[in-house]
Amino acid sequence: MSEKNRPQPDKGVKKMKVLMGTKNPGKIEGAKQAFEKYFDEVEVQGIAVESEVSNQPFDADIVKGAKNRVKNLKKYAMENELEVDYFVASEAGITNLLGDWIDFNVAVVEDAEGFQSVGSSQGFPVPEKYIGEIKQSELRKSNG
Repeated sequence: MSEKNRPQPDKGVKKMKVLMGTKNPGKIEGAKQAFEKYFDEVEVQGIAVESEVSNQPFDADIVKGAKNRVKNLKKYAMENELEVDYFVASEAGITNLLGDWIDFNVAVVEDAEGFQSVGSSQGFPVPEKYIGEIKQSELRKSNG
């Protein structure tokens, strides 16, 4: 998308209300700082919502978890009659889709009109010797 076609934020028009699918203060502050680059007035509220994937998601479940958090934030906003401008969620997980096991994050941002953007962090390698242990740990959790 060229720079002239990119939607331009209306800096200073109103206070932006952002719901973020976490109670982690560091993640909430990071989101606030990111939105403040585009908007003068930003309120970020952290809400604990379910990802509906395992605690240690693998591969496609990483994106699914972040998208599910956004879905559940929207449900929370509707049930509580909140006017929200943006919904934000992130999910960390492990994948070998690029040939090596890496740990990385996926972030999903959706505006009030339903326009959704997905991004990912850089990954860092996870030694193969730990992958079996991580999978076994998740299997034990899912089997109760």
